[in-house]
Amino acid sequence: MNKVIIFFALIGLLSAKCDVNAQKLVNSYNAVVGCKDNHIIMKNGQKLLYDDGKAKGFKELLNHADIEDMFKYKYPKNFVWQMPKNYDPGRIRNEKFFRAIYGNSAKEVRANLTKIRWVDGSLITVTKKEGVARALQEVVNELRQYPQLKKFLSPIGGTFKWRYIAGTKRLSVHSFGAAIDINVKYSAYWRWSKGKPFRNKIPKTVVQTFEKHGFIWGGKWNHFDSMHFEYRPEISD
Repeated sequence: MNKVIIFFALIGLLSAKCDVNAQKLVNSYNAVVGCKDNHIIMKNGQKLLYDDGKAKGFKELLNHADIEDMFKYKYPKNFVWQMPKNYDPGRIRNEKFFRAIYGNSAKEVRANLTKIRWVDGSLITVTKKEGVARALQEVVNELRQYPQLKKFLSPIGGTFKWRYIAGTKRLSVHSFGAAIDINVKYSAYWRWSKGKPFRNKIPKTVVQTFEKHGFIWGGKWNHFDSMHFEYRPEISD
């Protein structure tokens, strides 16, 4: 009988789970208004399961992450070159969450896109939801103070495009207009490396400027993607 009581007590704890990371989502996104009974509550009334209670290996985290799993790896503030195996802070994403934030289809996302001028004067397309365009404009304003960095930033590799991540059936954050790839010429990408270790060429000032305004950098992933920045204020703080 005692085991039965303990079992249901644990189930009750799981159903009520709303931790400090759930609060970070509330603090970071206007569309998130709370967490209750193990669900993230959206402004439109939608409820998203926070923690499914399942233990997951790395591939399972990539392909079937719950919202809590997005905080699995702490994003480092220091400027690091080599991450431990499979340590990819921010690369673990719950697609339902991003669809709820930015749009459930390409059409819905496009309805909230806007254009800003990049450091080279070209127009780039990003979402205006959740202050992404505003944050990226702040990045542009600061990076324009460093003309010597322009070659690393321009031409861009891309912003909005509704597409899967290469080699997967998972939507890229580019699909939501909340990511930018800078100049591919100076970038390193794990799929192109053929097993060679990460050799970074992106200046520290570029990375820290993006991070200051809520973006994370793919160069801090073991599966590195140093051209890539995405708006993730919940884990970049």
